[in-house]
Amino acid sequence: MNAYARRRRMDHGGTPAIRPTRDLRDAATRLVVALLRWRELAQQRHRLLSMDDRMLKDIGVTRADALHEGMRPFWDSRGIEWTQWR
Repeated sequence: MNAYARRRRMDHGGTPAIRPTRDLRDAATRLVVALLRWRELAQQRHRLLSMDDRMLKDIGVTRADALHEGMRPFWDSRGIEWTQWR
């Protein structure tokens, strides 16, 4: 093994650097978490759109707010965080 390859395999502390399989596993975990979060957002927004005016009034949300939130794309998690309705 040449000197460059040895340096690439070791981090600054002299211990083996993180293996690519660990990086790949971490990336896969982050992807799964994001997909689950997007699914949860889509379900919450669907439930919000299915509520009648009485239910919306109970939780303090106007029909316009519900429509605005419910029509957002599933990947858009900025702004208001809605409680899960089941």
